[in-house]
Amino acid sequence: MKILVLAPDIPATSRMPGSPRLFNLCRELSRQHELQLLTYRSSSERHRAFASDPAASGVFSRLELLPDPPAIGWWGQQWHRMHLAAHFETCYRLPGYYHSMRSRIRELCRQEKFDLIHVDLLPMAQFVDRELDIPAVIDLHDSTTLMARRVLKMQRDWRKRLAFYTHLLRIERLEAALGDTFDLILTNSVVDQQVIRELSDRLNTMTITNGVDMEYFSPDGTSAQDDKIVFTGVMGYGPNEDAALYFANDIFPLIKAKRPNAEFWIVGSEPSEKVGSLARIAGVHVTGQVPDVRPYVRSAAVFVSPLRIGSGVKNKLLAAMAMKKPTVATTMSIDGLDLADDRELLLADEPQDFADKVLRLLTDHEMAQRLGANGLARVQGQYSWAAMGKAFESAIRAVALSWNGRPAYEN
Repeated sequence: MKILVLAPDIPATSRMPGSPRLFNLCRELSRQHELQLLTYRSSSERHRAFASDPAASGVFSRLELLPDPPAIGWWGQQWHRMHLAAHFETCYRLPGYYHSMRSRIRELCRQEKFDLIHVDLLPMAQFVDRELDIPAVIDLHDSTTLMARRVLKMQRDWRKRLAFYTHLLRIERLEAALGDTFDLILTNSVVDQQVIRELSDRLNTMTITNGVDMEYFSPDGTSAQDDKIVFTGVMGYGPNEDAALYFANDIFPLIKAKRPNAEFWIVGSEPSEKVGSLARIAGVHVTGQVPDVRPYVRSAAVFVSPLRIGSGVKNKLLAAMAMKKPTVATTMSIDGLDLADDRELLLADEPQDFADKVLRLLTDHEMAQRLGANGLARVQGQYSWAAMGKAFESAIRAVALSWNGRPAYEN
């Protein structure tokens, strides 16, 4: 098949910051299909990193960059607010740009005669419509509705609660209406899938969990450094920022009281100002973007995932387990994963319990080795990108067949 991929940014390979989900699924699809990518570019640096990664070669036969939206006028912003639109919607505040994007996609589809459109993430759904007469699938990764509900539940300020509630109502409507345009809606966990199903009985949904690049993330015999605790991720992302602040302020002091030499390493790009300020705490290190996260994880005595908000399967967790790291995580961190407490990792949701379990792994090396080995075995058996790609390929073939094999455009 000839597939058009629409994405909000240059896909992240395993060597780049961010979720590698889109790239790895597309890499698996490209073994049997031709893929063309239409995307925005958040930075020239990201584009160069993608172009220079040997793993990216040949995945897309063509890459076209979309123009950035123009500045938003005052009237457009008011019209946007009147419609209680989501922050990423352009149809009200930038109608000219919105229609030009839809026209460009329509023109490209007619020129290239695509057999399928694959949309990555909810913000890109606005540029696709049924007038294209092409089967379409969307990968939400995480349910934005679920994430908004969790943020709202944690919010205490009534003004922010009102703003989040308004945002939640709009997101629920957008996700509930996806069945009008898309033949299949993908999520990366059954928890997210269930939320999407509850929004509308007209949605065809499927879960394809995240995977791991087993060649890139692998144990290499590096000795763990005593008392080194590591957390990774894009630190400008709200759930990761919250997790870093939570661990540094509420959990790490409890560990430090019993292990004075303990160090907490926050490894990842785009640290917010709040995350950057954590470096003032004795024993806390904030690296910012690093060329390779693997040395930090491999040298860790314990990997932690103290996430309290967000949704979907966490790539960082699977990558750490693929490197045989003993892990302590919140229950939310393993949504949708076949992992169990005291089997592949330790689970804790309260600060004292979390700290106690980290301390246990820092001192009980036999347990740490057992959990690390079990985690690696689980990832190898269930969470390779090859397996996920095979499931995705079967799903899009089923979508194409449901259209009775008729071409998108007839001559």
